[in-house]
Amino acid sequence: MLYRFRWFMIAFSMVLALAPFSGLIAAALLASALSCEINDAAMGPCRAHGFDFGPLLSDLVLTASLGEVVFSILAVLLIAWAVVEGFAWLSRWWRQARAAH
Repeated sequence: MLYRFRWFMIAFSMVLALAPFSGLIAAALLASALSCEINDAAMGPCRAHGFDFGPLLSDLVLTASLGEVVFSILAVLLIAWAVVEGFAWLSRWWRQARAAH
């Protein structure tokens, strides 16, 4: 059970780290479909079907910057977790080796 939980937490962390980048992909697809231009520096007009999609595209592009921060934090946490798991495995192995002798 603990083994499944570990793999679930690793998979969940990766999904959580990559989720903000889905906003960037959605913005690119929407801009391509509406023939609009995405500008990081300023919000450009993007009118289609009587609605201005410019603010939405701008907000979706900004989610990628959040993704950079979240990805970095989760990568450090996963590395720390791997180190702790490595020490736990080494401790179990050492105890079994001592019990065998």
